[in-house]
Amino acid sequence: MRKEIIGLILLASSLWGAQNLEVTSDNFTNLDKEHKAIFVGHAHATQGKSKIDANKFIVNFDEDGNAKVYQAIGNVRFEIFKASGSHTKGRCNHLYYWANKDTYKLIGNAKVEDLVKKRTITGQEIFLDNKRGLSTAKSNHSGPVKFTFPMNSSHKKGKK
Repeated sequence: MRKEIIGLILLASSLWGAQNLEVTSDNFTNLDKEHKAIFVGHAHATQGKSKIDANKFIVNFDEDGNAKVYQAIGNVRFEIFKASGSHTKGRCNHLYYWANKDTYKLIGNAKVEDLVKKRTITGQEIFLDNKRGLSTAKSNHSGPVKFTFPMNSSHKKGKK
């Protein structure tokens, strides 16, 4: 059983790149026939400096054992560092990550902060496509979508 767990964690390392992904939780279930690993209770996933914390963390694998979809469910908090130099931090109720597309979908009370470009997006649903450089957000009756970004200092000088 221990070898299976270690093998699953090593296979799941494609979430953020070549470094190993380590997931800890209170409980672990491996569903071979469903190609799924489930971590429940204080789930904490790390790879390098990147981390995701949630009540539950699920890894779905393809037929070859490669990680394809990740889900973090319940009180999700994350901080992601990419090789490109990007650094994002955020929260939501439910996070999906498609590894082969490098895309994220955040649902419920979602907030993403780009700590490099000093931009923030909040809404009920946020979609991030890192390959295309695309971000979209939706709201619902609880409040509007909000996008905050810094103003260029030369733009401010021109307004005087």
